[in-house]
Amino acid sequence: MANLRLQTPLHQLYDEDFVRWVEATVACLKSRDTEQLDWEGLIEEIEDLGKSAKRELESRLGVLLVHLLKRCYVDLPDDYRGWQLTILEQRNALKRLLKQSPSLKVYYQNVLDEVYQDALAEATVAYPTNTFPAENPFGQELQGLLEEEFWR
Repeated sequence: MANLRLQTPLHQLYDEDFVRWVEATVACLKSRDTEQLDWEGLIEEIEDLGKSAKRELESRLGVLLVHLLKRCYVDLPDDYRGWQLTILEQRNALKRLLKQSPSLKVYYQNVLDEVYQDALAEATVAYPTNTFPAENPFGQELQGLLEEEFWR
């Protein structure tokens, strides 16, 4: 791709055909053709990669907390198995995510309380006759949240 002009400038492809933009950007990077790169689009996409990982952590953490609340505070034994399977699934996914991006452990500490409040609101709407703790009863430690069976 070096010294080969693109028919459509990368910055234009970014809005017109994202997949083509990615392919052309990768080709430019592989050939070290920095002249044709869409620097603004590339910067935006790299920033979005980090945001995406943070959104995934928040989402999985929220699902985990909602199901921990259900399992620990809702007396519906017929539902326990499903809730425990969801807890396991979210824990495994969080472990993989944190293994790939260990720096998310700091982000976890920053968002835990907010995510708990969202999970609390969801559990309260789903089970309005139940009482759930206003503050996170599962602790601040990531390791405990990922391993402890709080219902035993």
